[in-house]
Amino acid sequence: MKKRPFFEKRLGNKGQALVLSYMVIATLIVFSAMLMTKAISEKNTADRNQLKTQAFYMAEGANENAIAAFTFAIANYQVPTSITTFTNTTTFATFNNATVNTTITRLEANDRLLTEGGANASINVYECNYEVMSTAVHPQNNTIAVTVHQIIARRLIPTFQHAVFYNMDLEVLPGADMTLSGRIHSNQDIYFGGSGSSTDLKIDTTYVHTAGDIYNDRKDTSGKDNAADVSIRINTKDGSTQFASMDGLDSSDPNWIADSSRWADLTTPLDGTVQTAAQGVTKLTAPSVGTTQPGGYYNSNAGLVISADSAGNVSVVQKKADGTTKTLVKNTDYDSSAITPTTGLQNLREGKSINMVSVNLKKLAGGSGTTCGGSSCPNTLPYNGLIYTTNSNTGGGREPGIELTTDKNLIARNGGLTVVSNDPVYLLGDYNYNPNSPSATPQPAAIIADAVNLLSNAWNDGNSGASGWSNRNATETTYNTAFVAGNNNTAGSQYSGGLENYPRLLENWSNIYMHITGSFVALWNSVIGTGAWPGTGSPYYNAPKRDWHYNTNFNNVNNLPPFTPMAVETQRVAWWSE
Repeated sequence: MKKRPFFEKRLGNKGQALVLSYMVIATLIVFSAMLMTKAISEKNTADRNQLKTQAFYMAEGANENAIAAFTFAIANYQVPTSITTFTNTTTFATFNNATVNTTITRLEANDRLLTEGGANASINVYECNYEVMSTAVHPQNNTIAVTVHQIIARRLIPTFQHAVFYNMDLEVLPGADMTLSGRIHSNQDIYFGGSGSSTDLKIDTTYVHTAGDIYNDRKDTSGKDNAADVSIRINTKDGSTQFASMDGLDSSDPNWIADSSRWADLTTPLDGTVQTAAQGVTKLTAPSVGTTQPGGYYNSNAGLVISADSAGNVSVVQKKADGTTKTLVKNTDYDSSAITPTTGLQNLREGKSINMVSVNLKKLAGGSGTTCGGSSCPNTLPYNGLIYTTNSNTGGGREPGIELTTDKNLIARNGGLTVVSNDPVYLLGDYNYNPNSPSATPQPAAIIADAVNLLSNAWNDGNSGASGWSNRNATETTYNTAFVAGNNNTAGSQYSGGLENYPRLLENWSNIYMHITGSFVALWNSVIGTGAWPGTGSPYYNAPKRDWHYNTNFNNVNNLPPFTPMAVETQRVAWWSE
């Protein structure tokens, strides 16, 4: 008989079952441990991936924030356009104020000058590539770091190469027929309409872009404004002039992308004339009002600074090319009548009298007809073409202002002239235009101000407060200049006045031609000239016959006014992460 093993003798059947149970338990424990280890590993992997994803979004967000800071700094002259390295730090409050540093590095030595645009809408772009790099280290685990790279094309676009450039809503609602040519851009919404069935608004350009929406409507009232005929030029392959009506079409229409093709030649791959945010139009970063303030960019770089203190005392400081400055003396360095304080003008829109500093640019140019100590006064126009003016005199509850005249002559400075003020500017009479030589090419000229008021050749300060029209009838006047001026936004039923009232008027212009050749740029809200648009009629003003045109000479960058402000945009060229 076969003997049973010793352990079987000792344990018996129950013992064997107990051993087997222990073995099963041990196996389960090992298996459970393996499962737990795997679960922990998977959770750790998932947690790490989540942290890595968060670090990625931090790096990507830091890139976008740095690009925005970069474009703002360039547009506002805080850094040179040729800057080789720009750094920025982004703080993330949702991650315990973790910070991510970004470096933007120039990749090319020189800008490329490109020409873009179709028929009657060409433009110059200064372009250069930069690399943007952000490395985000996760604040909860410093072993997790993600670097995001972008290659961007930094583009500089002269604002004066637009017929109309608005940093806010653009409204064009003329009460009489009006034609606009040249590029049109708005960083917000565009409203095209009219005030009655007799109004015909013709947009004679192949470039109407908005970073918002476009409406065939008024902003200040509800309901469609379909009575006015608004027609926009079609972007045709052969450049032929053809138009298509808006006919009530808004970009909020669900079929907008298809319907807006009415302004495209469908036989070509060209984009249509009208492009909105839905088609990828983005905002262009433009200078802010701070650049025009005392101590700001224009004040610091002006070759001639004219300022009046709170008591009305005028100071004139000339800066030379070598950086030295000289305080000019009246009747020695400039004619006594070239710069004169006055208090006679009343602005009925503002409801205030104006403490004015009147500047005669022709007399500042010196020469015959002016005497300084018995001899001709020297030419004190700035060497670099930039005049800065500011007026701190608000005595008597009056509003400050700057008045410019050119004595019915071309601006006597080759290369043109730009006048900048943080105050409202008043142009008196023909500006940068010689009626004795009407075909002469005007010098490049620009006015950058809190607001722009246009006064005709017939203007007389003494009649400015009259309630009737008899002494405030305008006469035909020409202004050859680009403008950058403040705006008052439409609020509720209070209409801003729109582009048609961009230049503020104080006379009866009924059936009188106002000729403007230049560019209309609105970058900020007025700080001083905040009076609301009062509507037409006595005692305020009546609208002129608007003969307004884009200055096509500006299409050549060599013909732009000195210190033309630049709009800045970036386009993504490449992207990767590591």
